[in-house]
Amino acid sequence: MNRCSLVLLAVISCIAVTAQAVDFWHSSTIWAGRGQCSAKFSIDSEMQKIENLQITVSAINKVGEKVATGLLEVQQFGQSNADRYASAFLEGEEICAEDLVIVVDKAVGIVNGKRTDLLKSKSISARDFKPFEIHIVK
Repeated sequence: MNRCSLVLLAVISCIAVTAQAVDFWHSSTIWAGRGQCSAKFSIDSEMQKIENLQITVSAINKVGEKVATGLLEVQQFGQSNADRYASAFLEGEEICAEDLVIVVDKAVGIVNGKRTDLLKSKSISARDFKPFEIHIVK
């Protein structure tokens, strides 16, 4: 290797690459009965071991009012391909509205053994999930 290649390799190895520890999205909402709905959030660990994940959220209606708050919690996931993904739920009467915006107020967890503020470290992202349109052939 020439000197230029060694310097370039040293520089590249010193650059910190910030990987997203958590990627999450709203994957469905179901009617849970008695005027209640349950919103399911899917969470991708990006193949990192995550423990005690807590994501505090607010539900904001179309006029900008906070109509609900909740805590999405997952104890442990991400150790392997088999448990890369987890689910958490936000439930309540207010969750039945179709035009809510979910705001992440706080997100913390233990990522690969290190307590992490996911907002401060910019280690959380929201995936813009759009479900398939389904047609039934008659």
